[in-house]
Amino acid sequence: MTVVQWRQFTFFEREQVVDTPELAASPQWLEDLEITSSAHGRGHLFFGDMLCIRDMLCSIIILNHAMAVVFSFQAHERQVTHMKHMKYKNQLVSVGEDENGIPIVKVWNLDKPDPTANTPALQRSSKIQYGQKVFPVTALAVLENMTQVAIGLENGVVVLIRGDISRDRFTKSKIIHEGSEMITGLGFYEDGKRTVLYIVTLARILTCDTSNKDTKQILEEQGGDLDTVLVTPNETHQEIVVGRKEAVYFYGLDGRGPCSVIEGQKTSLTWFRNYLAVVTRETTTVRAAPDSALVDYVDKENSSVVEAEALETSPGTVLTLYDLKNKFVAYTGTFGGGGLRVQPIKAVLSEWGELFVITGDHKMYRLQEKDMDTKLDILFKKNMYTLAINLVSSTPSIPSADVGSPDAINVPNPVATNEYDYGTVVEIYKRYGDWLYSKSEYDQAIQQYLHTIGHLEPSYVIRKFLDAQRIHNLTSYLQALHEQGLANADHTTLLLNCYTKLKDVKRLDEFIKTEKEIKFDVETAIRVCRQGGYYDHALWLTKKFQENDWYLRIQIEDLKQYAETVKFLDTLDPREVIRALARYGYVLVTEMPADMTEVLLKLCTTPIEVGKSPAWPEDFLHLYVNRTEWCVTFLERLLQKRWGVIVGGKGKGKDAEAPPAAEPAEEDVRDTESKKAVCNTLLELYLCGGQISANSPSEEASNPIDDATCLRWRSNADDLLRNKNASYDINHALVLCKMQDFGNGILYLYERMSLHKDILQQHMDAEDFASVIATCKTYGDADPSLWTQSLAFFAERGTGLGGPDPQAELLEVLGQIDKKNLLPPLQVIQILARNSSVTIGMVKDYIKRRVEAERKSIEESQKLITSYRDETKKMKEQIEDLQTKPVIFQVTKCELCKQPLELPTVHFLCKHSYHQRCLGDADQECPRCAPEHRMIQDLIRTQEASAGRHDVFLHKLEKTEDRFGLIAEWFSKNAFSTIKLAD
Repeated sequence: MTVVQWRQFTFFEREQVVDTPELAASPQWLEDLEITSSAHGRGHLFFGDMLCIRDMLCSIIILNHAMAVVFSFQAHERQVTHMKHMKYKNQLVSVGEDENGIPIVKVWNLDKPDPTANTPALQRSSKIQYGQKVFPVTALAVLENMTQVAIGLENGVVVLIRGDISRDRFTKSKIIHEGSEMITGLGFYEDGKRTVLYIVTLARILTCDTSNKDTKQILEEQGGDLDTVLVTPNETHQEIVVGRKEAVYFYGLDGRGPCSVIEGQKTSLTWFRNYLAVVTRETTTVRAAPDSALVDYVDKENSSVVEAEALETSPGTVLTLYDLKNKFVAYTGTFGGGGLRVQPIKAVLSEWGELFVITGDHKMYRLQEKDMDTKLDILFKKNMYTLAINLVSSTPSIPSADVGSPDAINVPNPVATNEYDYGTVVEIYKRYGDWLYSKSEYDQAIQQYLHTIGHLEPSYVIRKFLDAQRIHNLTSYLQALHEQGLANADHTTLLLNCYTKLKDVKRLDEFIKTEKEIKFDVETAIRVCRQGGYYDHALWLTKKFQENDWYLRIQIEDLKQYAETVKFLDTLDPREVIRALARYGYVLVTEMPADMTEVLLKLCTTPIEVGKSPAWPEDFLHLYVNRTEWCVTFLERLLQKRWGVIVGGKGKGKDAEAPPAAEPAEEDVRDTESKKAVCNTLLELYLCGGQISANSPSEEASNPIDDATCLRWRSNADDLLRNKNASYDINHALVLCKMQDFGNGILYLYERMSLHKDILQQHMDAEDFASVIATCKTYGDADPSLWTQSLAFFAERGTGLGGPDPQAELLEVLGQIDKKNLLPPLQVIQILARNSSVTIGMVKDYIKRRVEAERKSIEESQKLITSYRDETKKMKEQIEDLQTKPVIFQVTKCELCKQPLELPTVHFLCKHSYHQRCLGDADQECPRCAPEHRMIQDLIRTQEASAGRHDVFLHKLEKTEDRFGLIAEWFSKNAFSTIKLAD
């Protein structure tokens, strides 16, 4: 057992309780009171008595806070030996003696007074008797729920009453222990599952499980005296406290626990808040710890004296208040004084946050604890900061300054009554740290400042240790800031700078690579590690916190690890890859063209997310500014993989065997534009030999593309232009082909654009006579003007065409013009006359044919004119006859039914006759001639309508090449006539 030197303080003020301050006399009720028992609770004090007050027997007196008597009544025939006030019910359990000395247990309901007797209502009364003999009650224990009452007798017997003891029914008594030693103390243990009774005798301590067949177990073969046994006031898991001469011991269900060395013969033990009030009856020596630097306190007014150097105190009973947790004495004093001998203490009890002491000379003293500020001032003057912290930390939510040891005493922690929060504790820690700092005890000082994190401004501590150049201490503080998630970017920067300055890689690893959830500014940490050259740590952070931008920056700008970077890109979300390529794509493509081409192909052929299209390749073409051949490879494979366009006859690279992509039914507009942009770019690269623009030459200009590659690209350009799945701007493609003099492409595009004259001109410029003739034959039917253009071309060259038959091409063209009648002979002669080398003899046959054809045409026209005139003259004569001469009808049969005519009949001027019954209502025109007449009428009406449609006439006039012939045709149809058809 280690002897503890108790530090001495006077944290209580004492005063005597009097009726009036002027008289300074004890209350009237106290003068004749002989206390045999006491209790407290619910704002009242309870005293048991055995004498007479004012000629009236009374055994229980109840007082309120004003020390006025609330109840004073006879509870038992003789003295009241024990009392217990219940915490959850306003009921009082008393044990007293009847006339024969038989103990009786009574239960009083303080909420229901008896109006007739002016006493509390008696709810239960039960005698306690063991056999035929009577033994005094020495101990009492009551469960707070009042389901069990344990009573200890002088003969060593313990009687347990089970049931509802607040009522005189449903109870059962049982002797659960019989021994030879007197019972000196009882107490209940509860943990929600079982109830155990502590039994203390003069010779031993044991337990009895009252919820399990009353099983008993001996805790120790050493007991305790009367009035020196009590139970810790915990709600559950209570322990029994036994005071012996050398110490105070705590016992639990597992046996003896910790103890506190408190010497002296104890006469009573009482709990007051977190203090143990111990009353001793012998002379004690109270010393301060030799290294505690304590100053003795003298309370002269209240005669409370603690002499550290005195060897003994005045004889009598001494009250001492021990703080078992913090190991100090809060008060030590005797009562009496004033020239009189020290009085023994009859009772010690607490209520209203005050401690009351009743002495043998019928006086009552009140002990009031000093306020917290006063106690702290005392401790601050002695620099006892740890004790100050523990003193303030009386609430469970505030941590203690000392780490608990396995031997720590389970001191009860009642509801705290002080108003101090953790902010007060922080202020104490700050003072403690400042004091240690002033003594240059930096390691201890920083430990105190660590407790202030979250309340004290960090700059206060940081500035101190920056000035003192105590980097190790500063590092500890900054690391604690981060562990509690209270660090900002500046703190992170400072901490990492400390690590790097100390070259403490181990602690840097612990901070950076810890599995704990430490909150700090990740970006700042990465930046500092990078600046300090700790690239591995910076990369570790970027991976853990997914700072992808920083990862790329370090790998590319600092480490130049391009291969690792490309692998990392392949693991990212496509949208993040696109953002990264905007900054680092050029460098990566320049350094790792093959791998980056694969990345870009995946990006441009895989949907970015479900329901979305892949990335647009035109956004990445600029990345290949220095890698033209790889750009061509990228575009070729992209066309094949995304749109199924194979250039060059066979696929290239890994995608050669991939099936062409299915063309969507309705291609997205943006996708179509993207495909067109890719084809345009690829065509330009093919034709320009890798140089897209003369204003932006690439680094490959010094190493131009070899001739074989250029030839292959030109061939691929032709394939691309002719590919049905390709999509490109045809006008842009034509400009490119002309700029690069790509004849095959120009001719193909002319053909697609139906520019037949341009195709012909291309062959003429090349003086490819065979191709000129072939072009005219191919497109001459659709565009006859090609033959006339060819005639002018060959006429200009005349006999200088070369070959075995230099006039063959000219004559062939002339023959086609004659055959198709494309030009009048006069125009042909005018064209041929442009070249003096073309003679009449060369075109003599053509002229003879044309003259003969014209002569025959004129003769036929003259005959047709004569025929029309004769018919017109004949029709006019018929009209005149009908108008001036009678008509004789000689038809004998009906034209419809072919039956002989019978009256009534209908005759028409066309000399057709009908029965009237055969015509019915249609007797206004001849049925046989009516269709022909209607056709003529329709033609006339059409001509009349066309006479006003000038827009139709003008439109046809603009489209035709033979305008004179069109005008003649309209005149021949009488289209301009204003004569209306007669009704």
